[in-house]
Amino acid sequence: MALSDAQRIVIRSEVILSLRAALAPLSYLTKDFSMEYGEVAKFKNPKNAGEVVENPTEYQTAKENEGDLITLSLTELHQPWRIKPAEKRNGWRLIDLAKTNSIAFANDLHRRILSLITASESKVIGPSDKFTRRGCINLSGDVESEEPRLMLSPDYYRAILPENTTEFRLDGGAYGFESIHKVKSSVFAKDVVGASFDGGAIGVGSAIPEIDSDLKDDINAEVIPIDGLAGLGILHCTWIDRNTRAEWASLGLMFGAKILEPDKVKGYVAAAVTPPES
Repeated sequence: MALSDAQRIVIRSEVILSLRAALAPLSYLTKDFSMEYGEVAKFKNPKNAGEVVENPTEYQTAKENEGDLITLSLTELHQPWRIKPAEKRNGWRLIDLAKTNSIAFANDLHRRILSLITASESKVIGPSDKFTRRGCINLSGDVESEEPRLMLSPDYYRAILPENTTEFRLDGGAYGFESIHKVKSSVFAKDVVGASFDGGAIGVGSAIPEIDSDLKDDINAEVIPIDGLAGLGILHCTWIDRNTRAEWASLGLMFGAKILEPDKVKGYVAAAVTPPES
């Protein structure tokens, strides 16, 4: 028996809840999110701005300054999971499945962004057990930005937590940063334990994957908008494998990321990285 409407609502609600929390750091980046199918996102080069004119005789330039466009190829991502009969009968199991897969999907997006920051140009900040709040404050000037952001692996994030939860929240701004977020160590490139950046220095683009018209009658598909993420939509599908009669669900997205301004992004490593022998 296929998932009921009520069961689909349970899954959909948990997908929205989990992705909204896990993908919150994306809201600070330069975004080109589309609710339609696409394979490429485009960003204006932040280095090309209009010039200031002294004592102008006219108040518009001869041609509109569009700037050089930076293109970003999007990759189709697909996160499927099987729903067994026992899980259909238990709402909590449906919620757990949706949450587990949503967080895994979010972690994959984080990895595609943060793995762009490699250890080769990173700054040494020492081991996590020596990392202090003062040390964190000192990092806030590493990139030129009015609103610097910081992402840290769990050990470093834990080292600067306030003494109790009533003091302040790190994601609300602290230690010279507009926001500080904890992300899994596995989303960083090898040896990298954190990164500070100006939000406009990193571009992320997305679009909706395309479903073959011949399959649309066999798939329940909807685009789920993730609140607070400026138009990010995730394709959520459910369908039955007619060979095994098993139910499946999935999350899908066309996605890509690129560093637009390398001088406004700084990675951190625990210790100096020894270059490989030639």
